[in-house]
This record gives sequence, structure tokens and C-alpha cells, in this order.
Amino acid sequence: MKRVIPFLWLVIAVCLAGCSNDASDATDMTPEQQAAKLKTVEISWEQLMPKGEEERLEALYSQYYAELERQFQEDAEALASGNLPEGESQDLVAAIVEGSANDTMEQIGTYNTVPELNGQSVRIPGYVVPFDFSADALYTEFLLVPYFGACLHTPPPPPNQIVFVKAEPGALIADLYEPVWVEGVLKTGQFDSTLGNSAYELTLKKVEAYAY
Repeated sequence: MKRVIPFLWLVIAVCLAGCSNDASDATDMTPEQQAAKLKTVEISWEQLMPKGEEERLEALYSQYYAELERQFQEDAEALASGNLPEGESQDLVAAIVEGSANDTMEQIGTYNTVPELNGQSVRIPGYVVPFDFSADALYTEFLLVPYFGACLHTPPPPPNQIVFVKAEPGALIADLYEPVWVEGVLKTGQFDSTLGNSAYELTLKKVEAYAY
């Protein structure tokens, strides 16, 4: 027993030292910085985009529309030539008919985020986009977007302009047509969903109606 006890204390000391190092790595901030993270700050959607992101986004949209125009012109010329087999002609027509499965627009943008917002408690306004419609208007997961109809009636905004919100217990959203304020802790990353991918996730603390 006399030999075992010192060894056990050595193991405990090593474990505690390891935990201490992990903790210091996880909280590598001054007390002032930690206090700033805990303080809820009101932000706008523009503040979710890092410096230079608007220019990058503009370039991506320009490339997308240029390629779309090229494909459309190519398909139109192929149809006008009348040399395509009947099956291929029908496929091309279906591809450009409004409301068809091909009449959609992909999500354009990047997952670039603002590192300083990771772990920050924030308050931001927006519109709720639910993954399904609940009879009691309670939602445990939903997207927050900067304008009405995003992801449902219009193409998804860039990933860094969508916030994936997790609410436990579920949040009461009485009117999906009206904007809300959401408050919670923001996390950066890559959060994929069927309606649109997001570069931010928010653990909800509060949701309230937006006052005009």
C-alpha cells in the first residue's frame, strides 16, 4: 500500500495538470475579453460577414450568372437548330420551363465568418424559416434569415447570412410573417440543412417580437 499511494498521487497530479492545460487553452482570453463574450451585443447581418466578403460574393454571383447565360444560350441554339433527338429536345425544354424542377437557384456564398463572434452572446433581428410547420407554433430548430421568403420563395442567402437556431425547449413563434429578435450564444462552423446551409449556429436564450 505504501508503494501504491505515491503512484496514485502522481497519476492524479498528471491528470490535473492536463486538465489545467486544456482549460487554459479553451479560455485563452483576458477577464475583460471573457466578460465581453458574456455580455449580449446587438448586431446586424452585415456584421456576420468578414472584411472583403461582399466583394467575394459579388464575384461569385457574376460567375454564376455568366455560366447560367452561357448554358441558356447554348441550349437555345441547340433547340433552334432542330437537330436534337426528340428526347433531348424535351429535356432541354423542361430545363428552362418556369416552375420546373430545374427552375431553381443554388446557394451561392462562402462559410467565411467573423472569428470574434464565436462564443459571443448576440441579439439579432430576422425572419423565422421553420423546417416543418407546428400546430402549436413551437419550434426546436429553425433558420433565421435577413429577409422574408428567403429559402422558401427565393434562393437561400449565403451561408454566412443564415443562422441555424437551436431552441430547447421549443420557441413560440406566433406569426412567421413578422420579424423577431432572437438572443443567444453564437457559434461558427458549417451547419447543413435541407432549406439552406449556415455558417453560424445560435443556442437560443430568448425570442421576442420585433417592434417597428
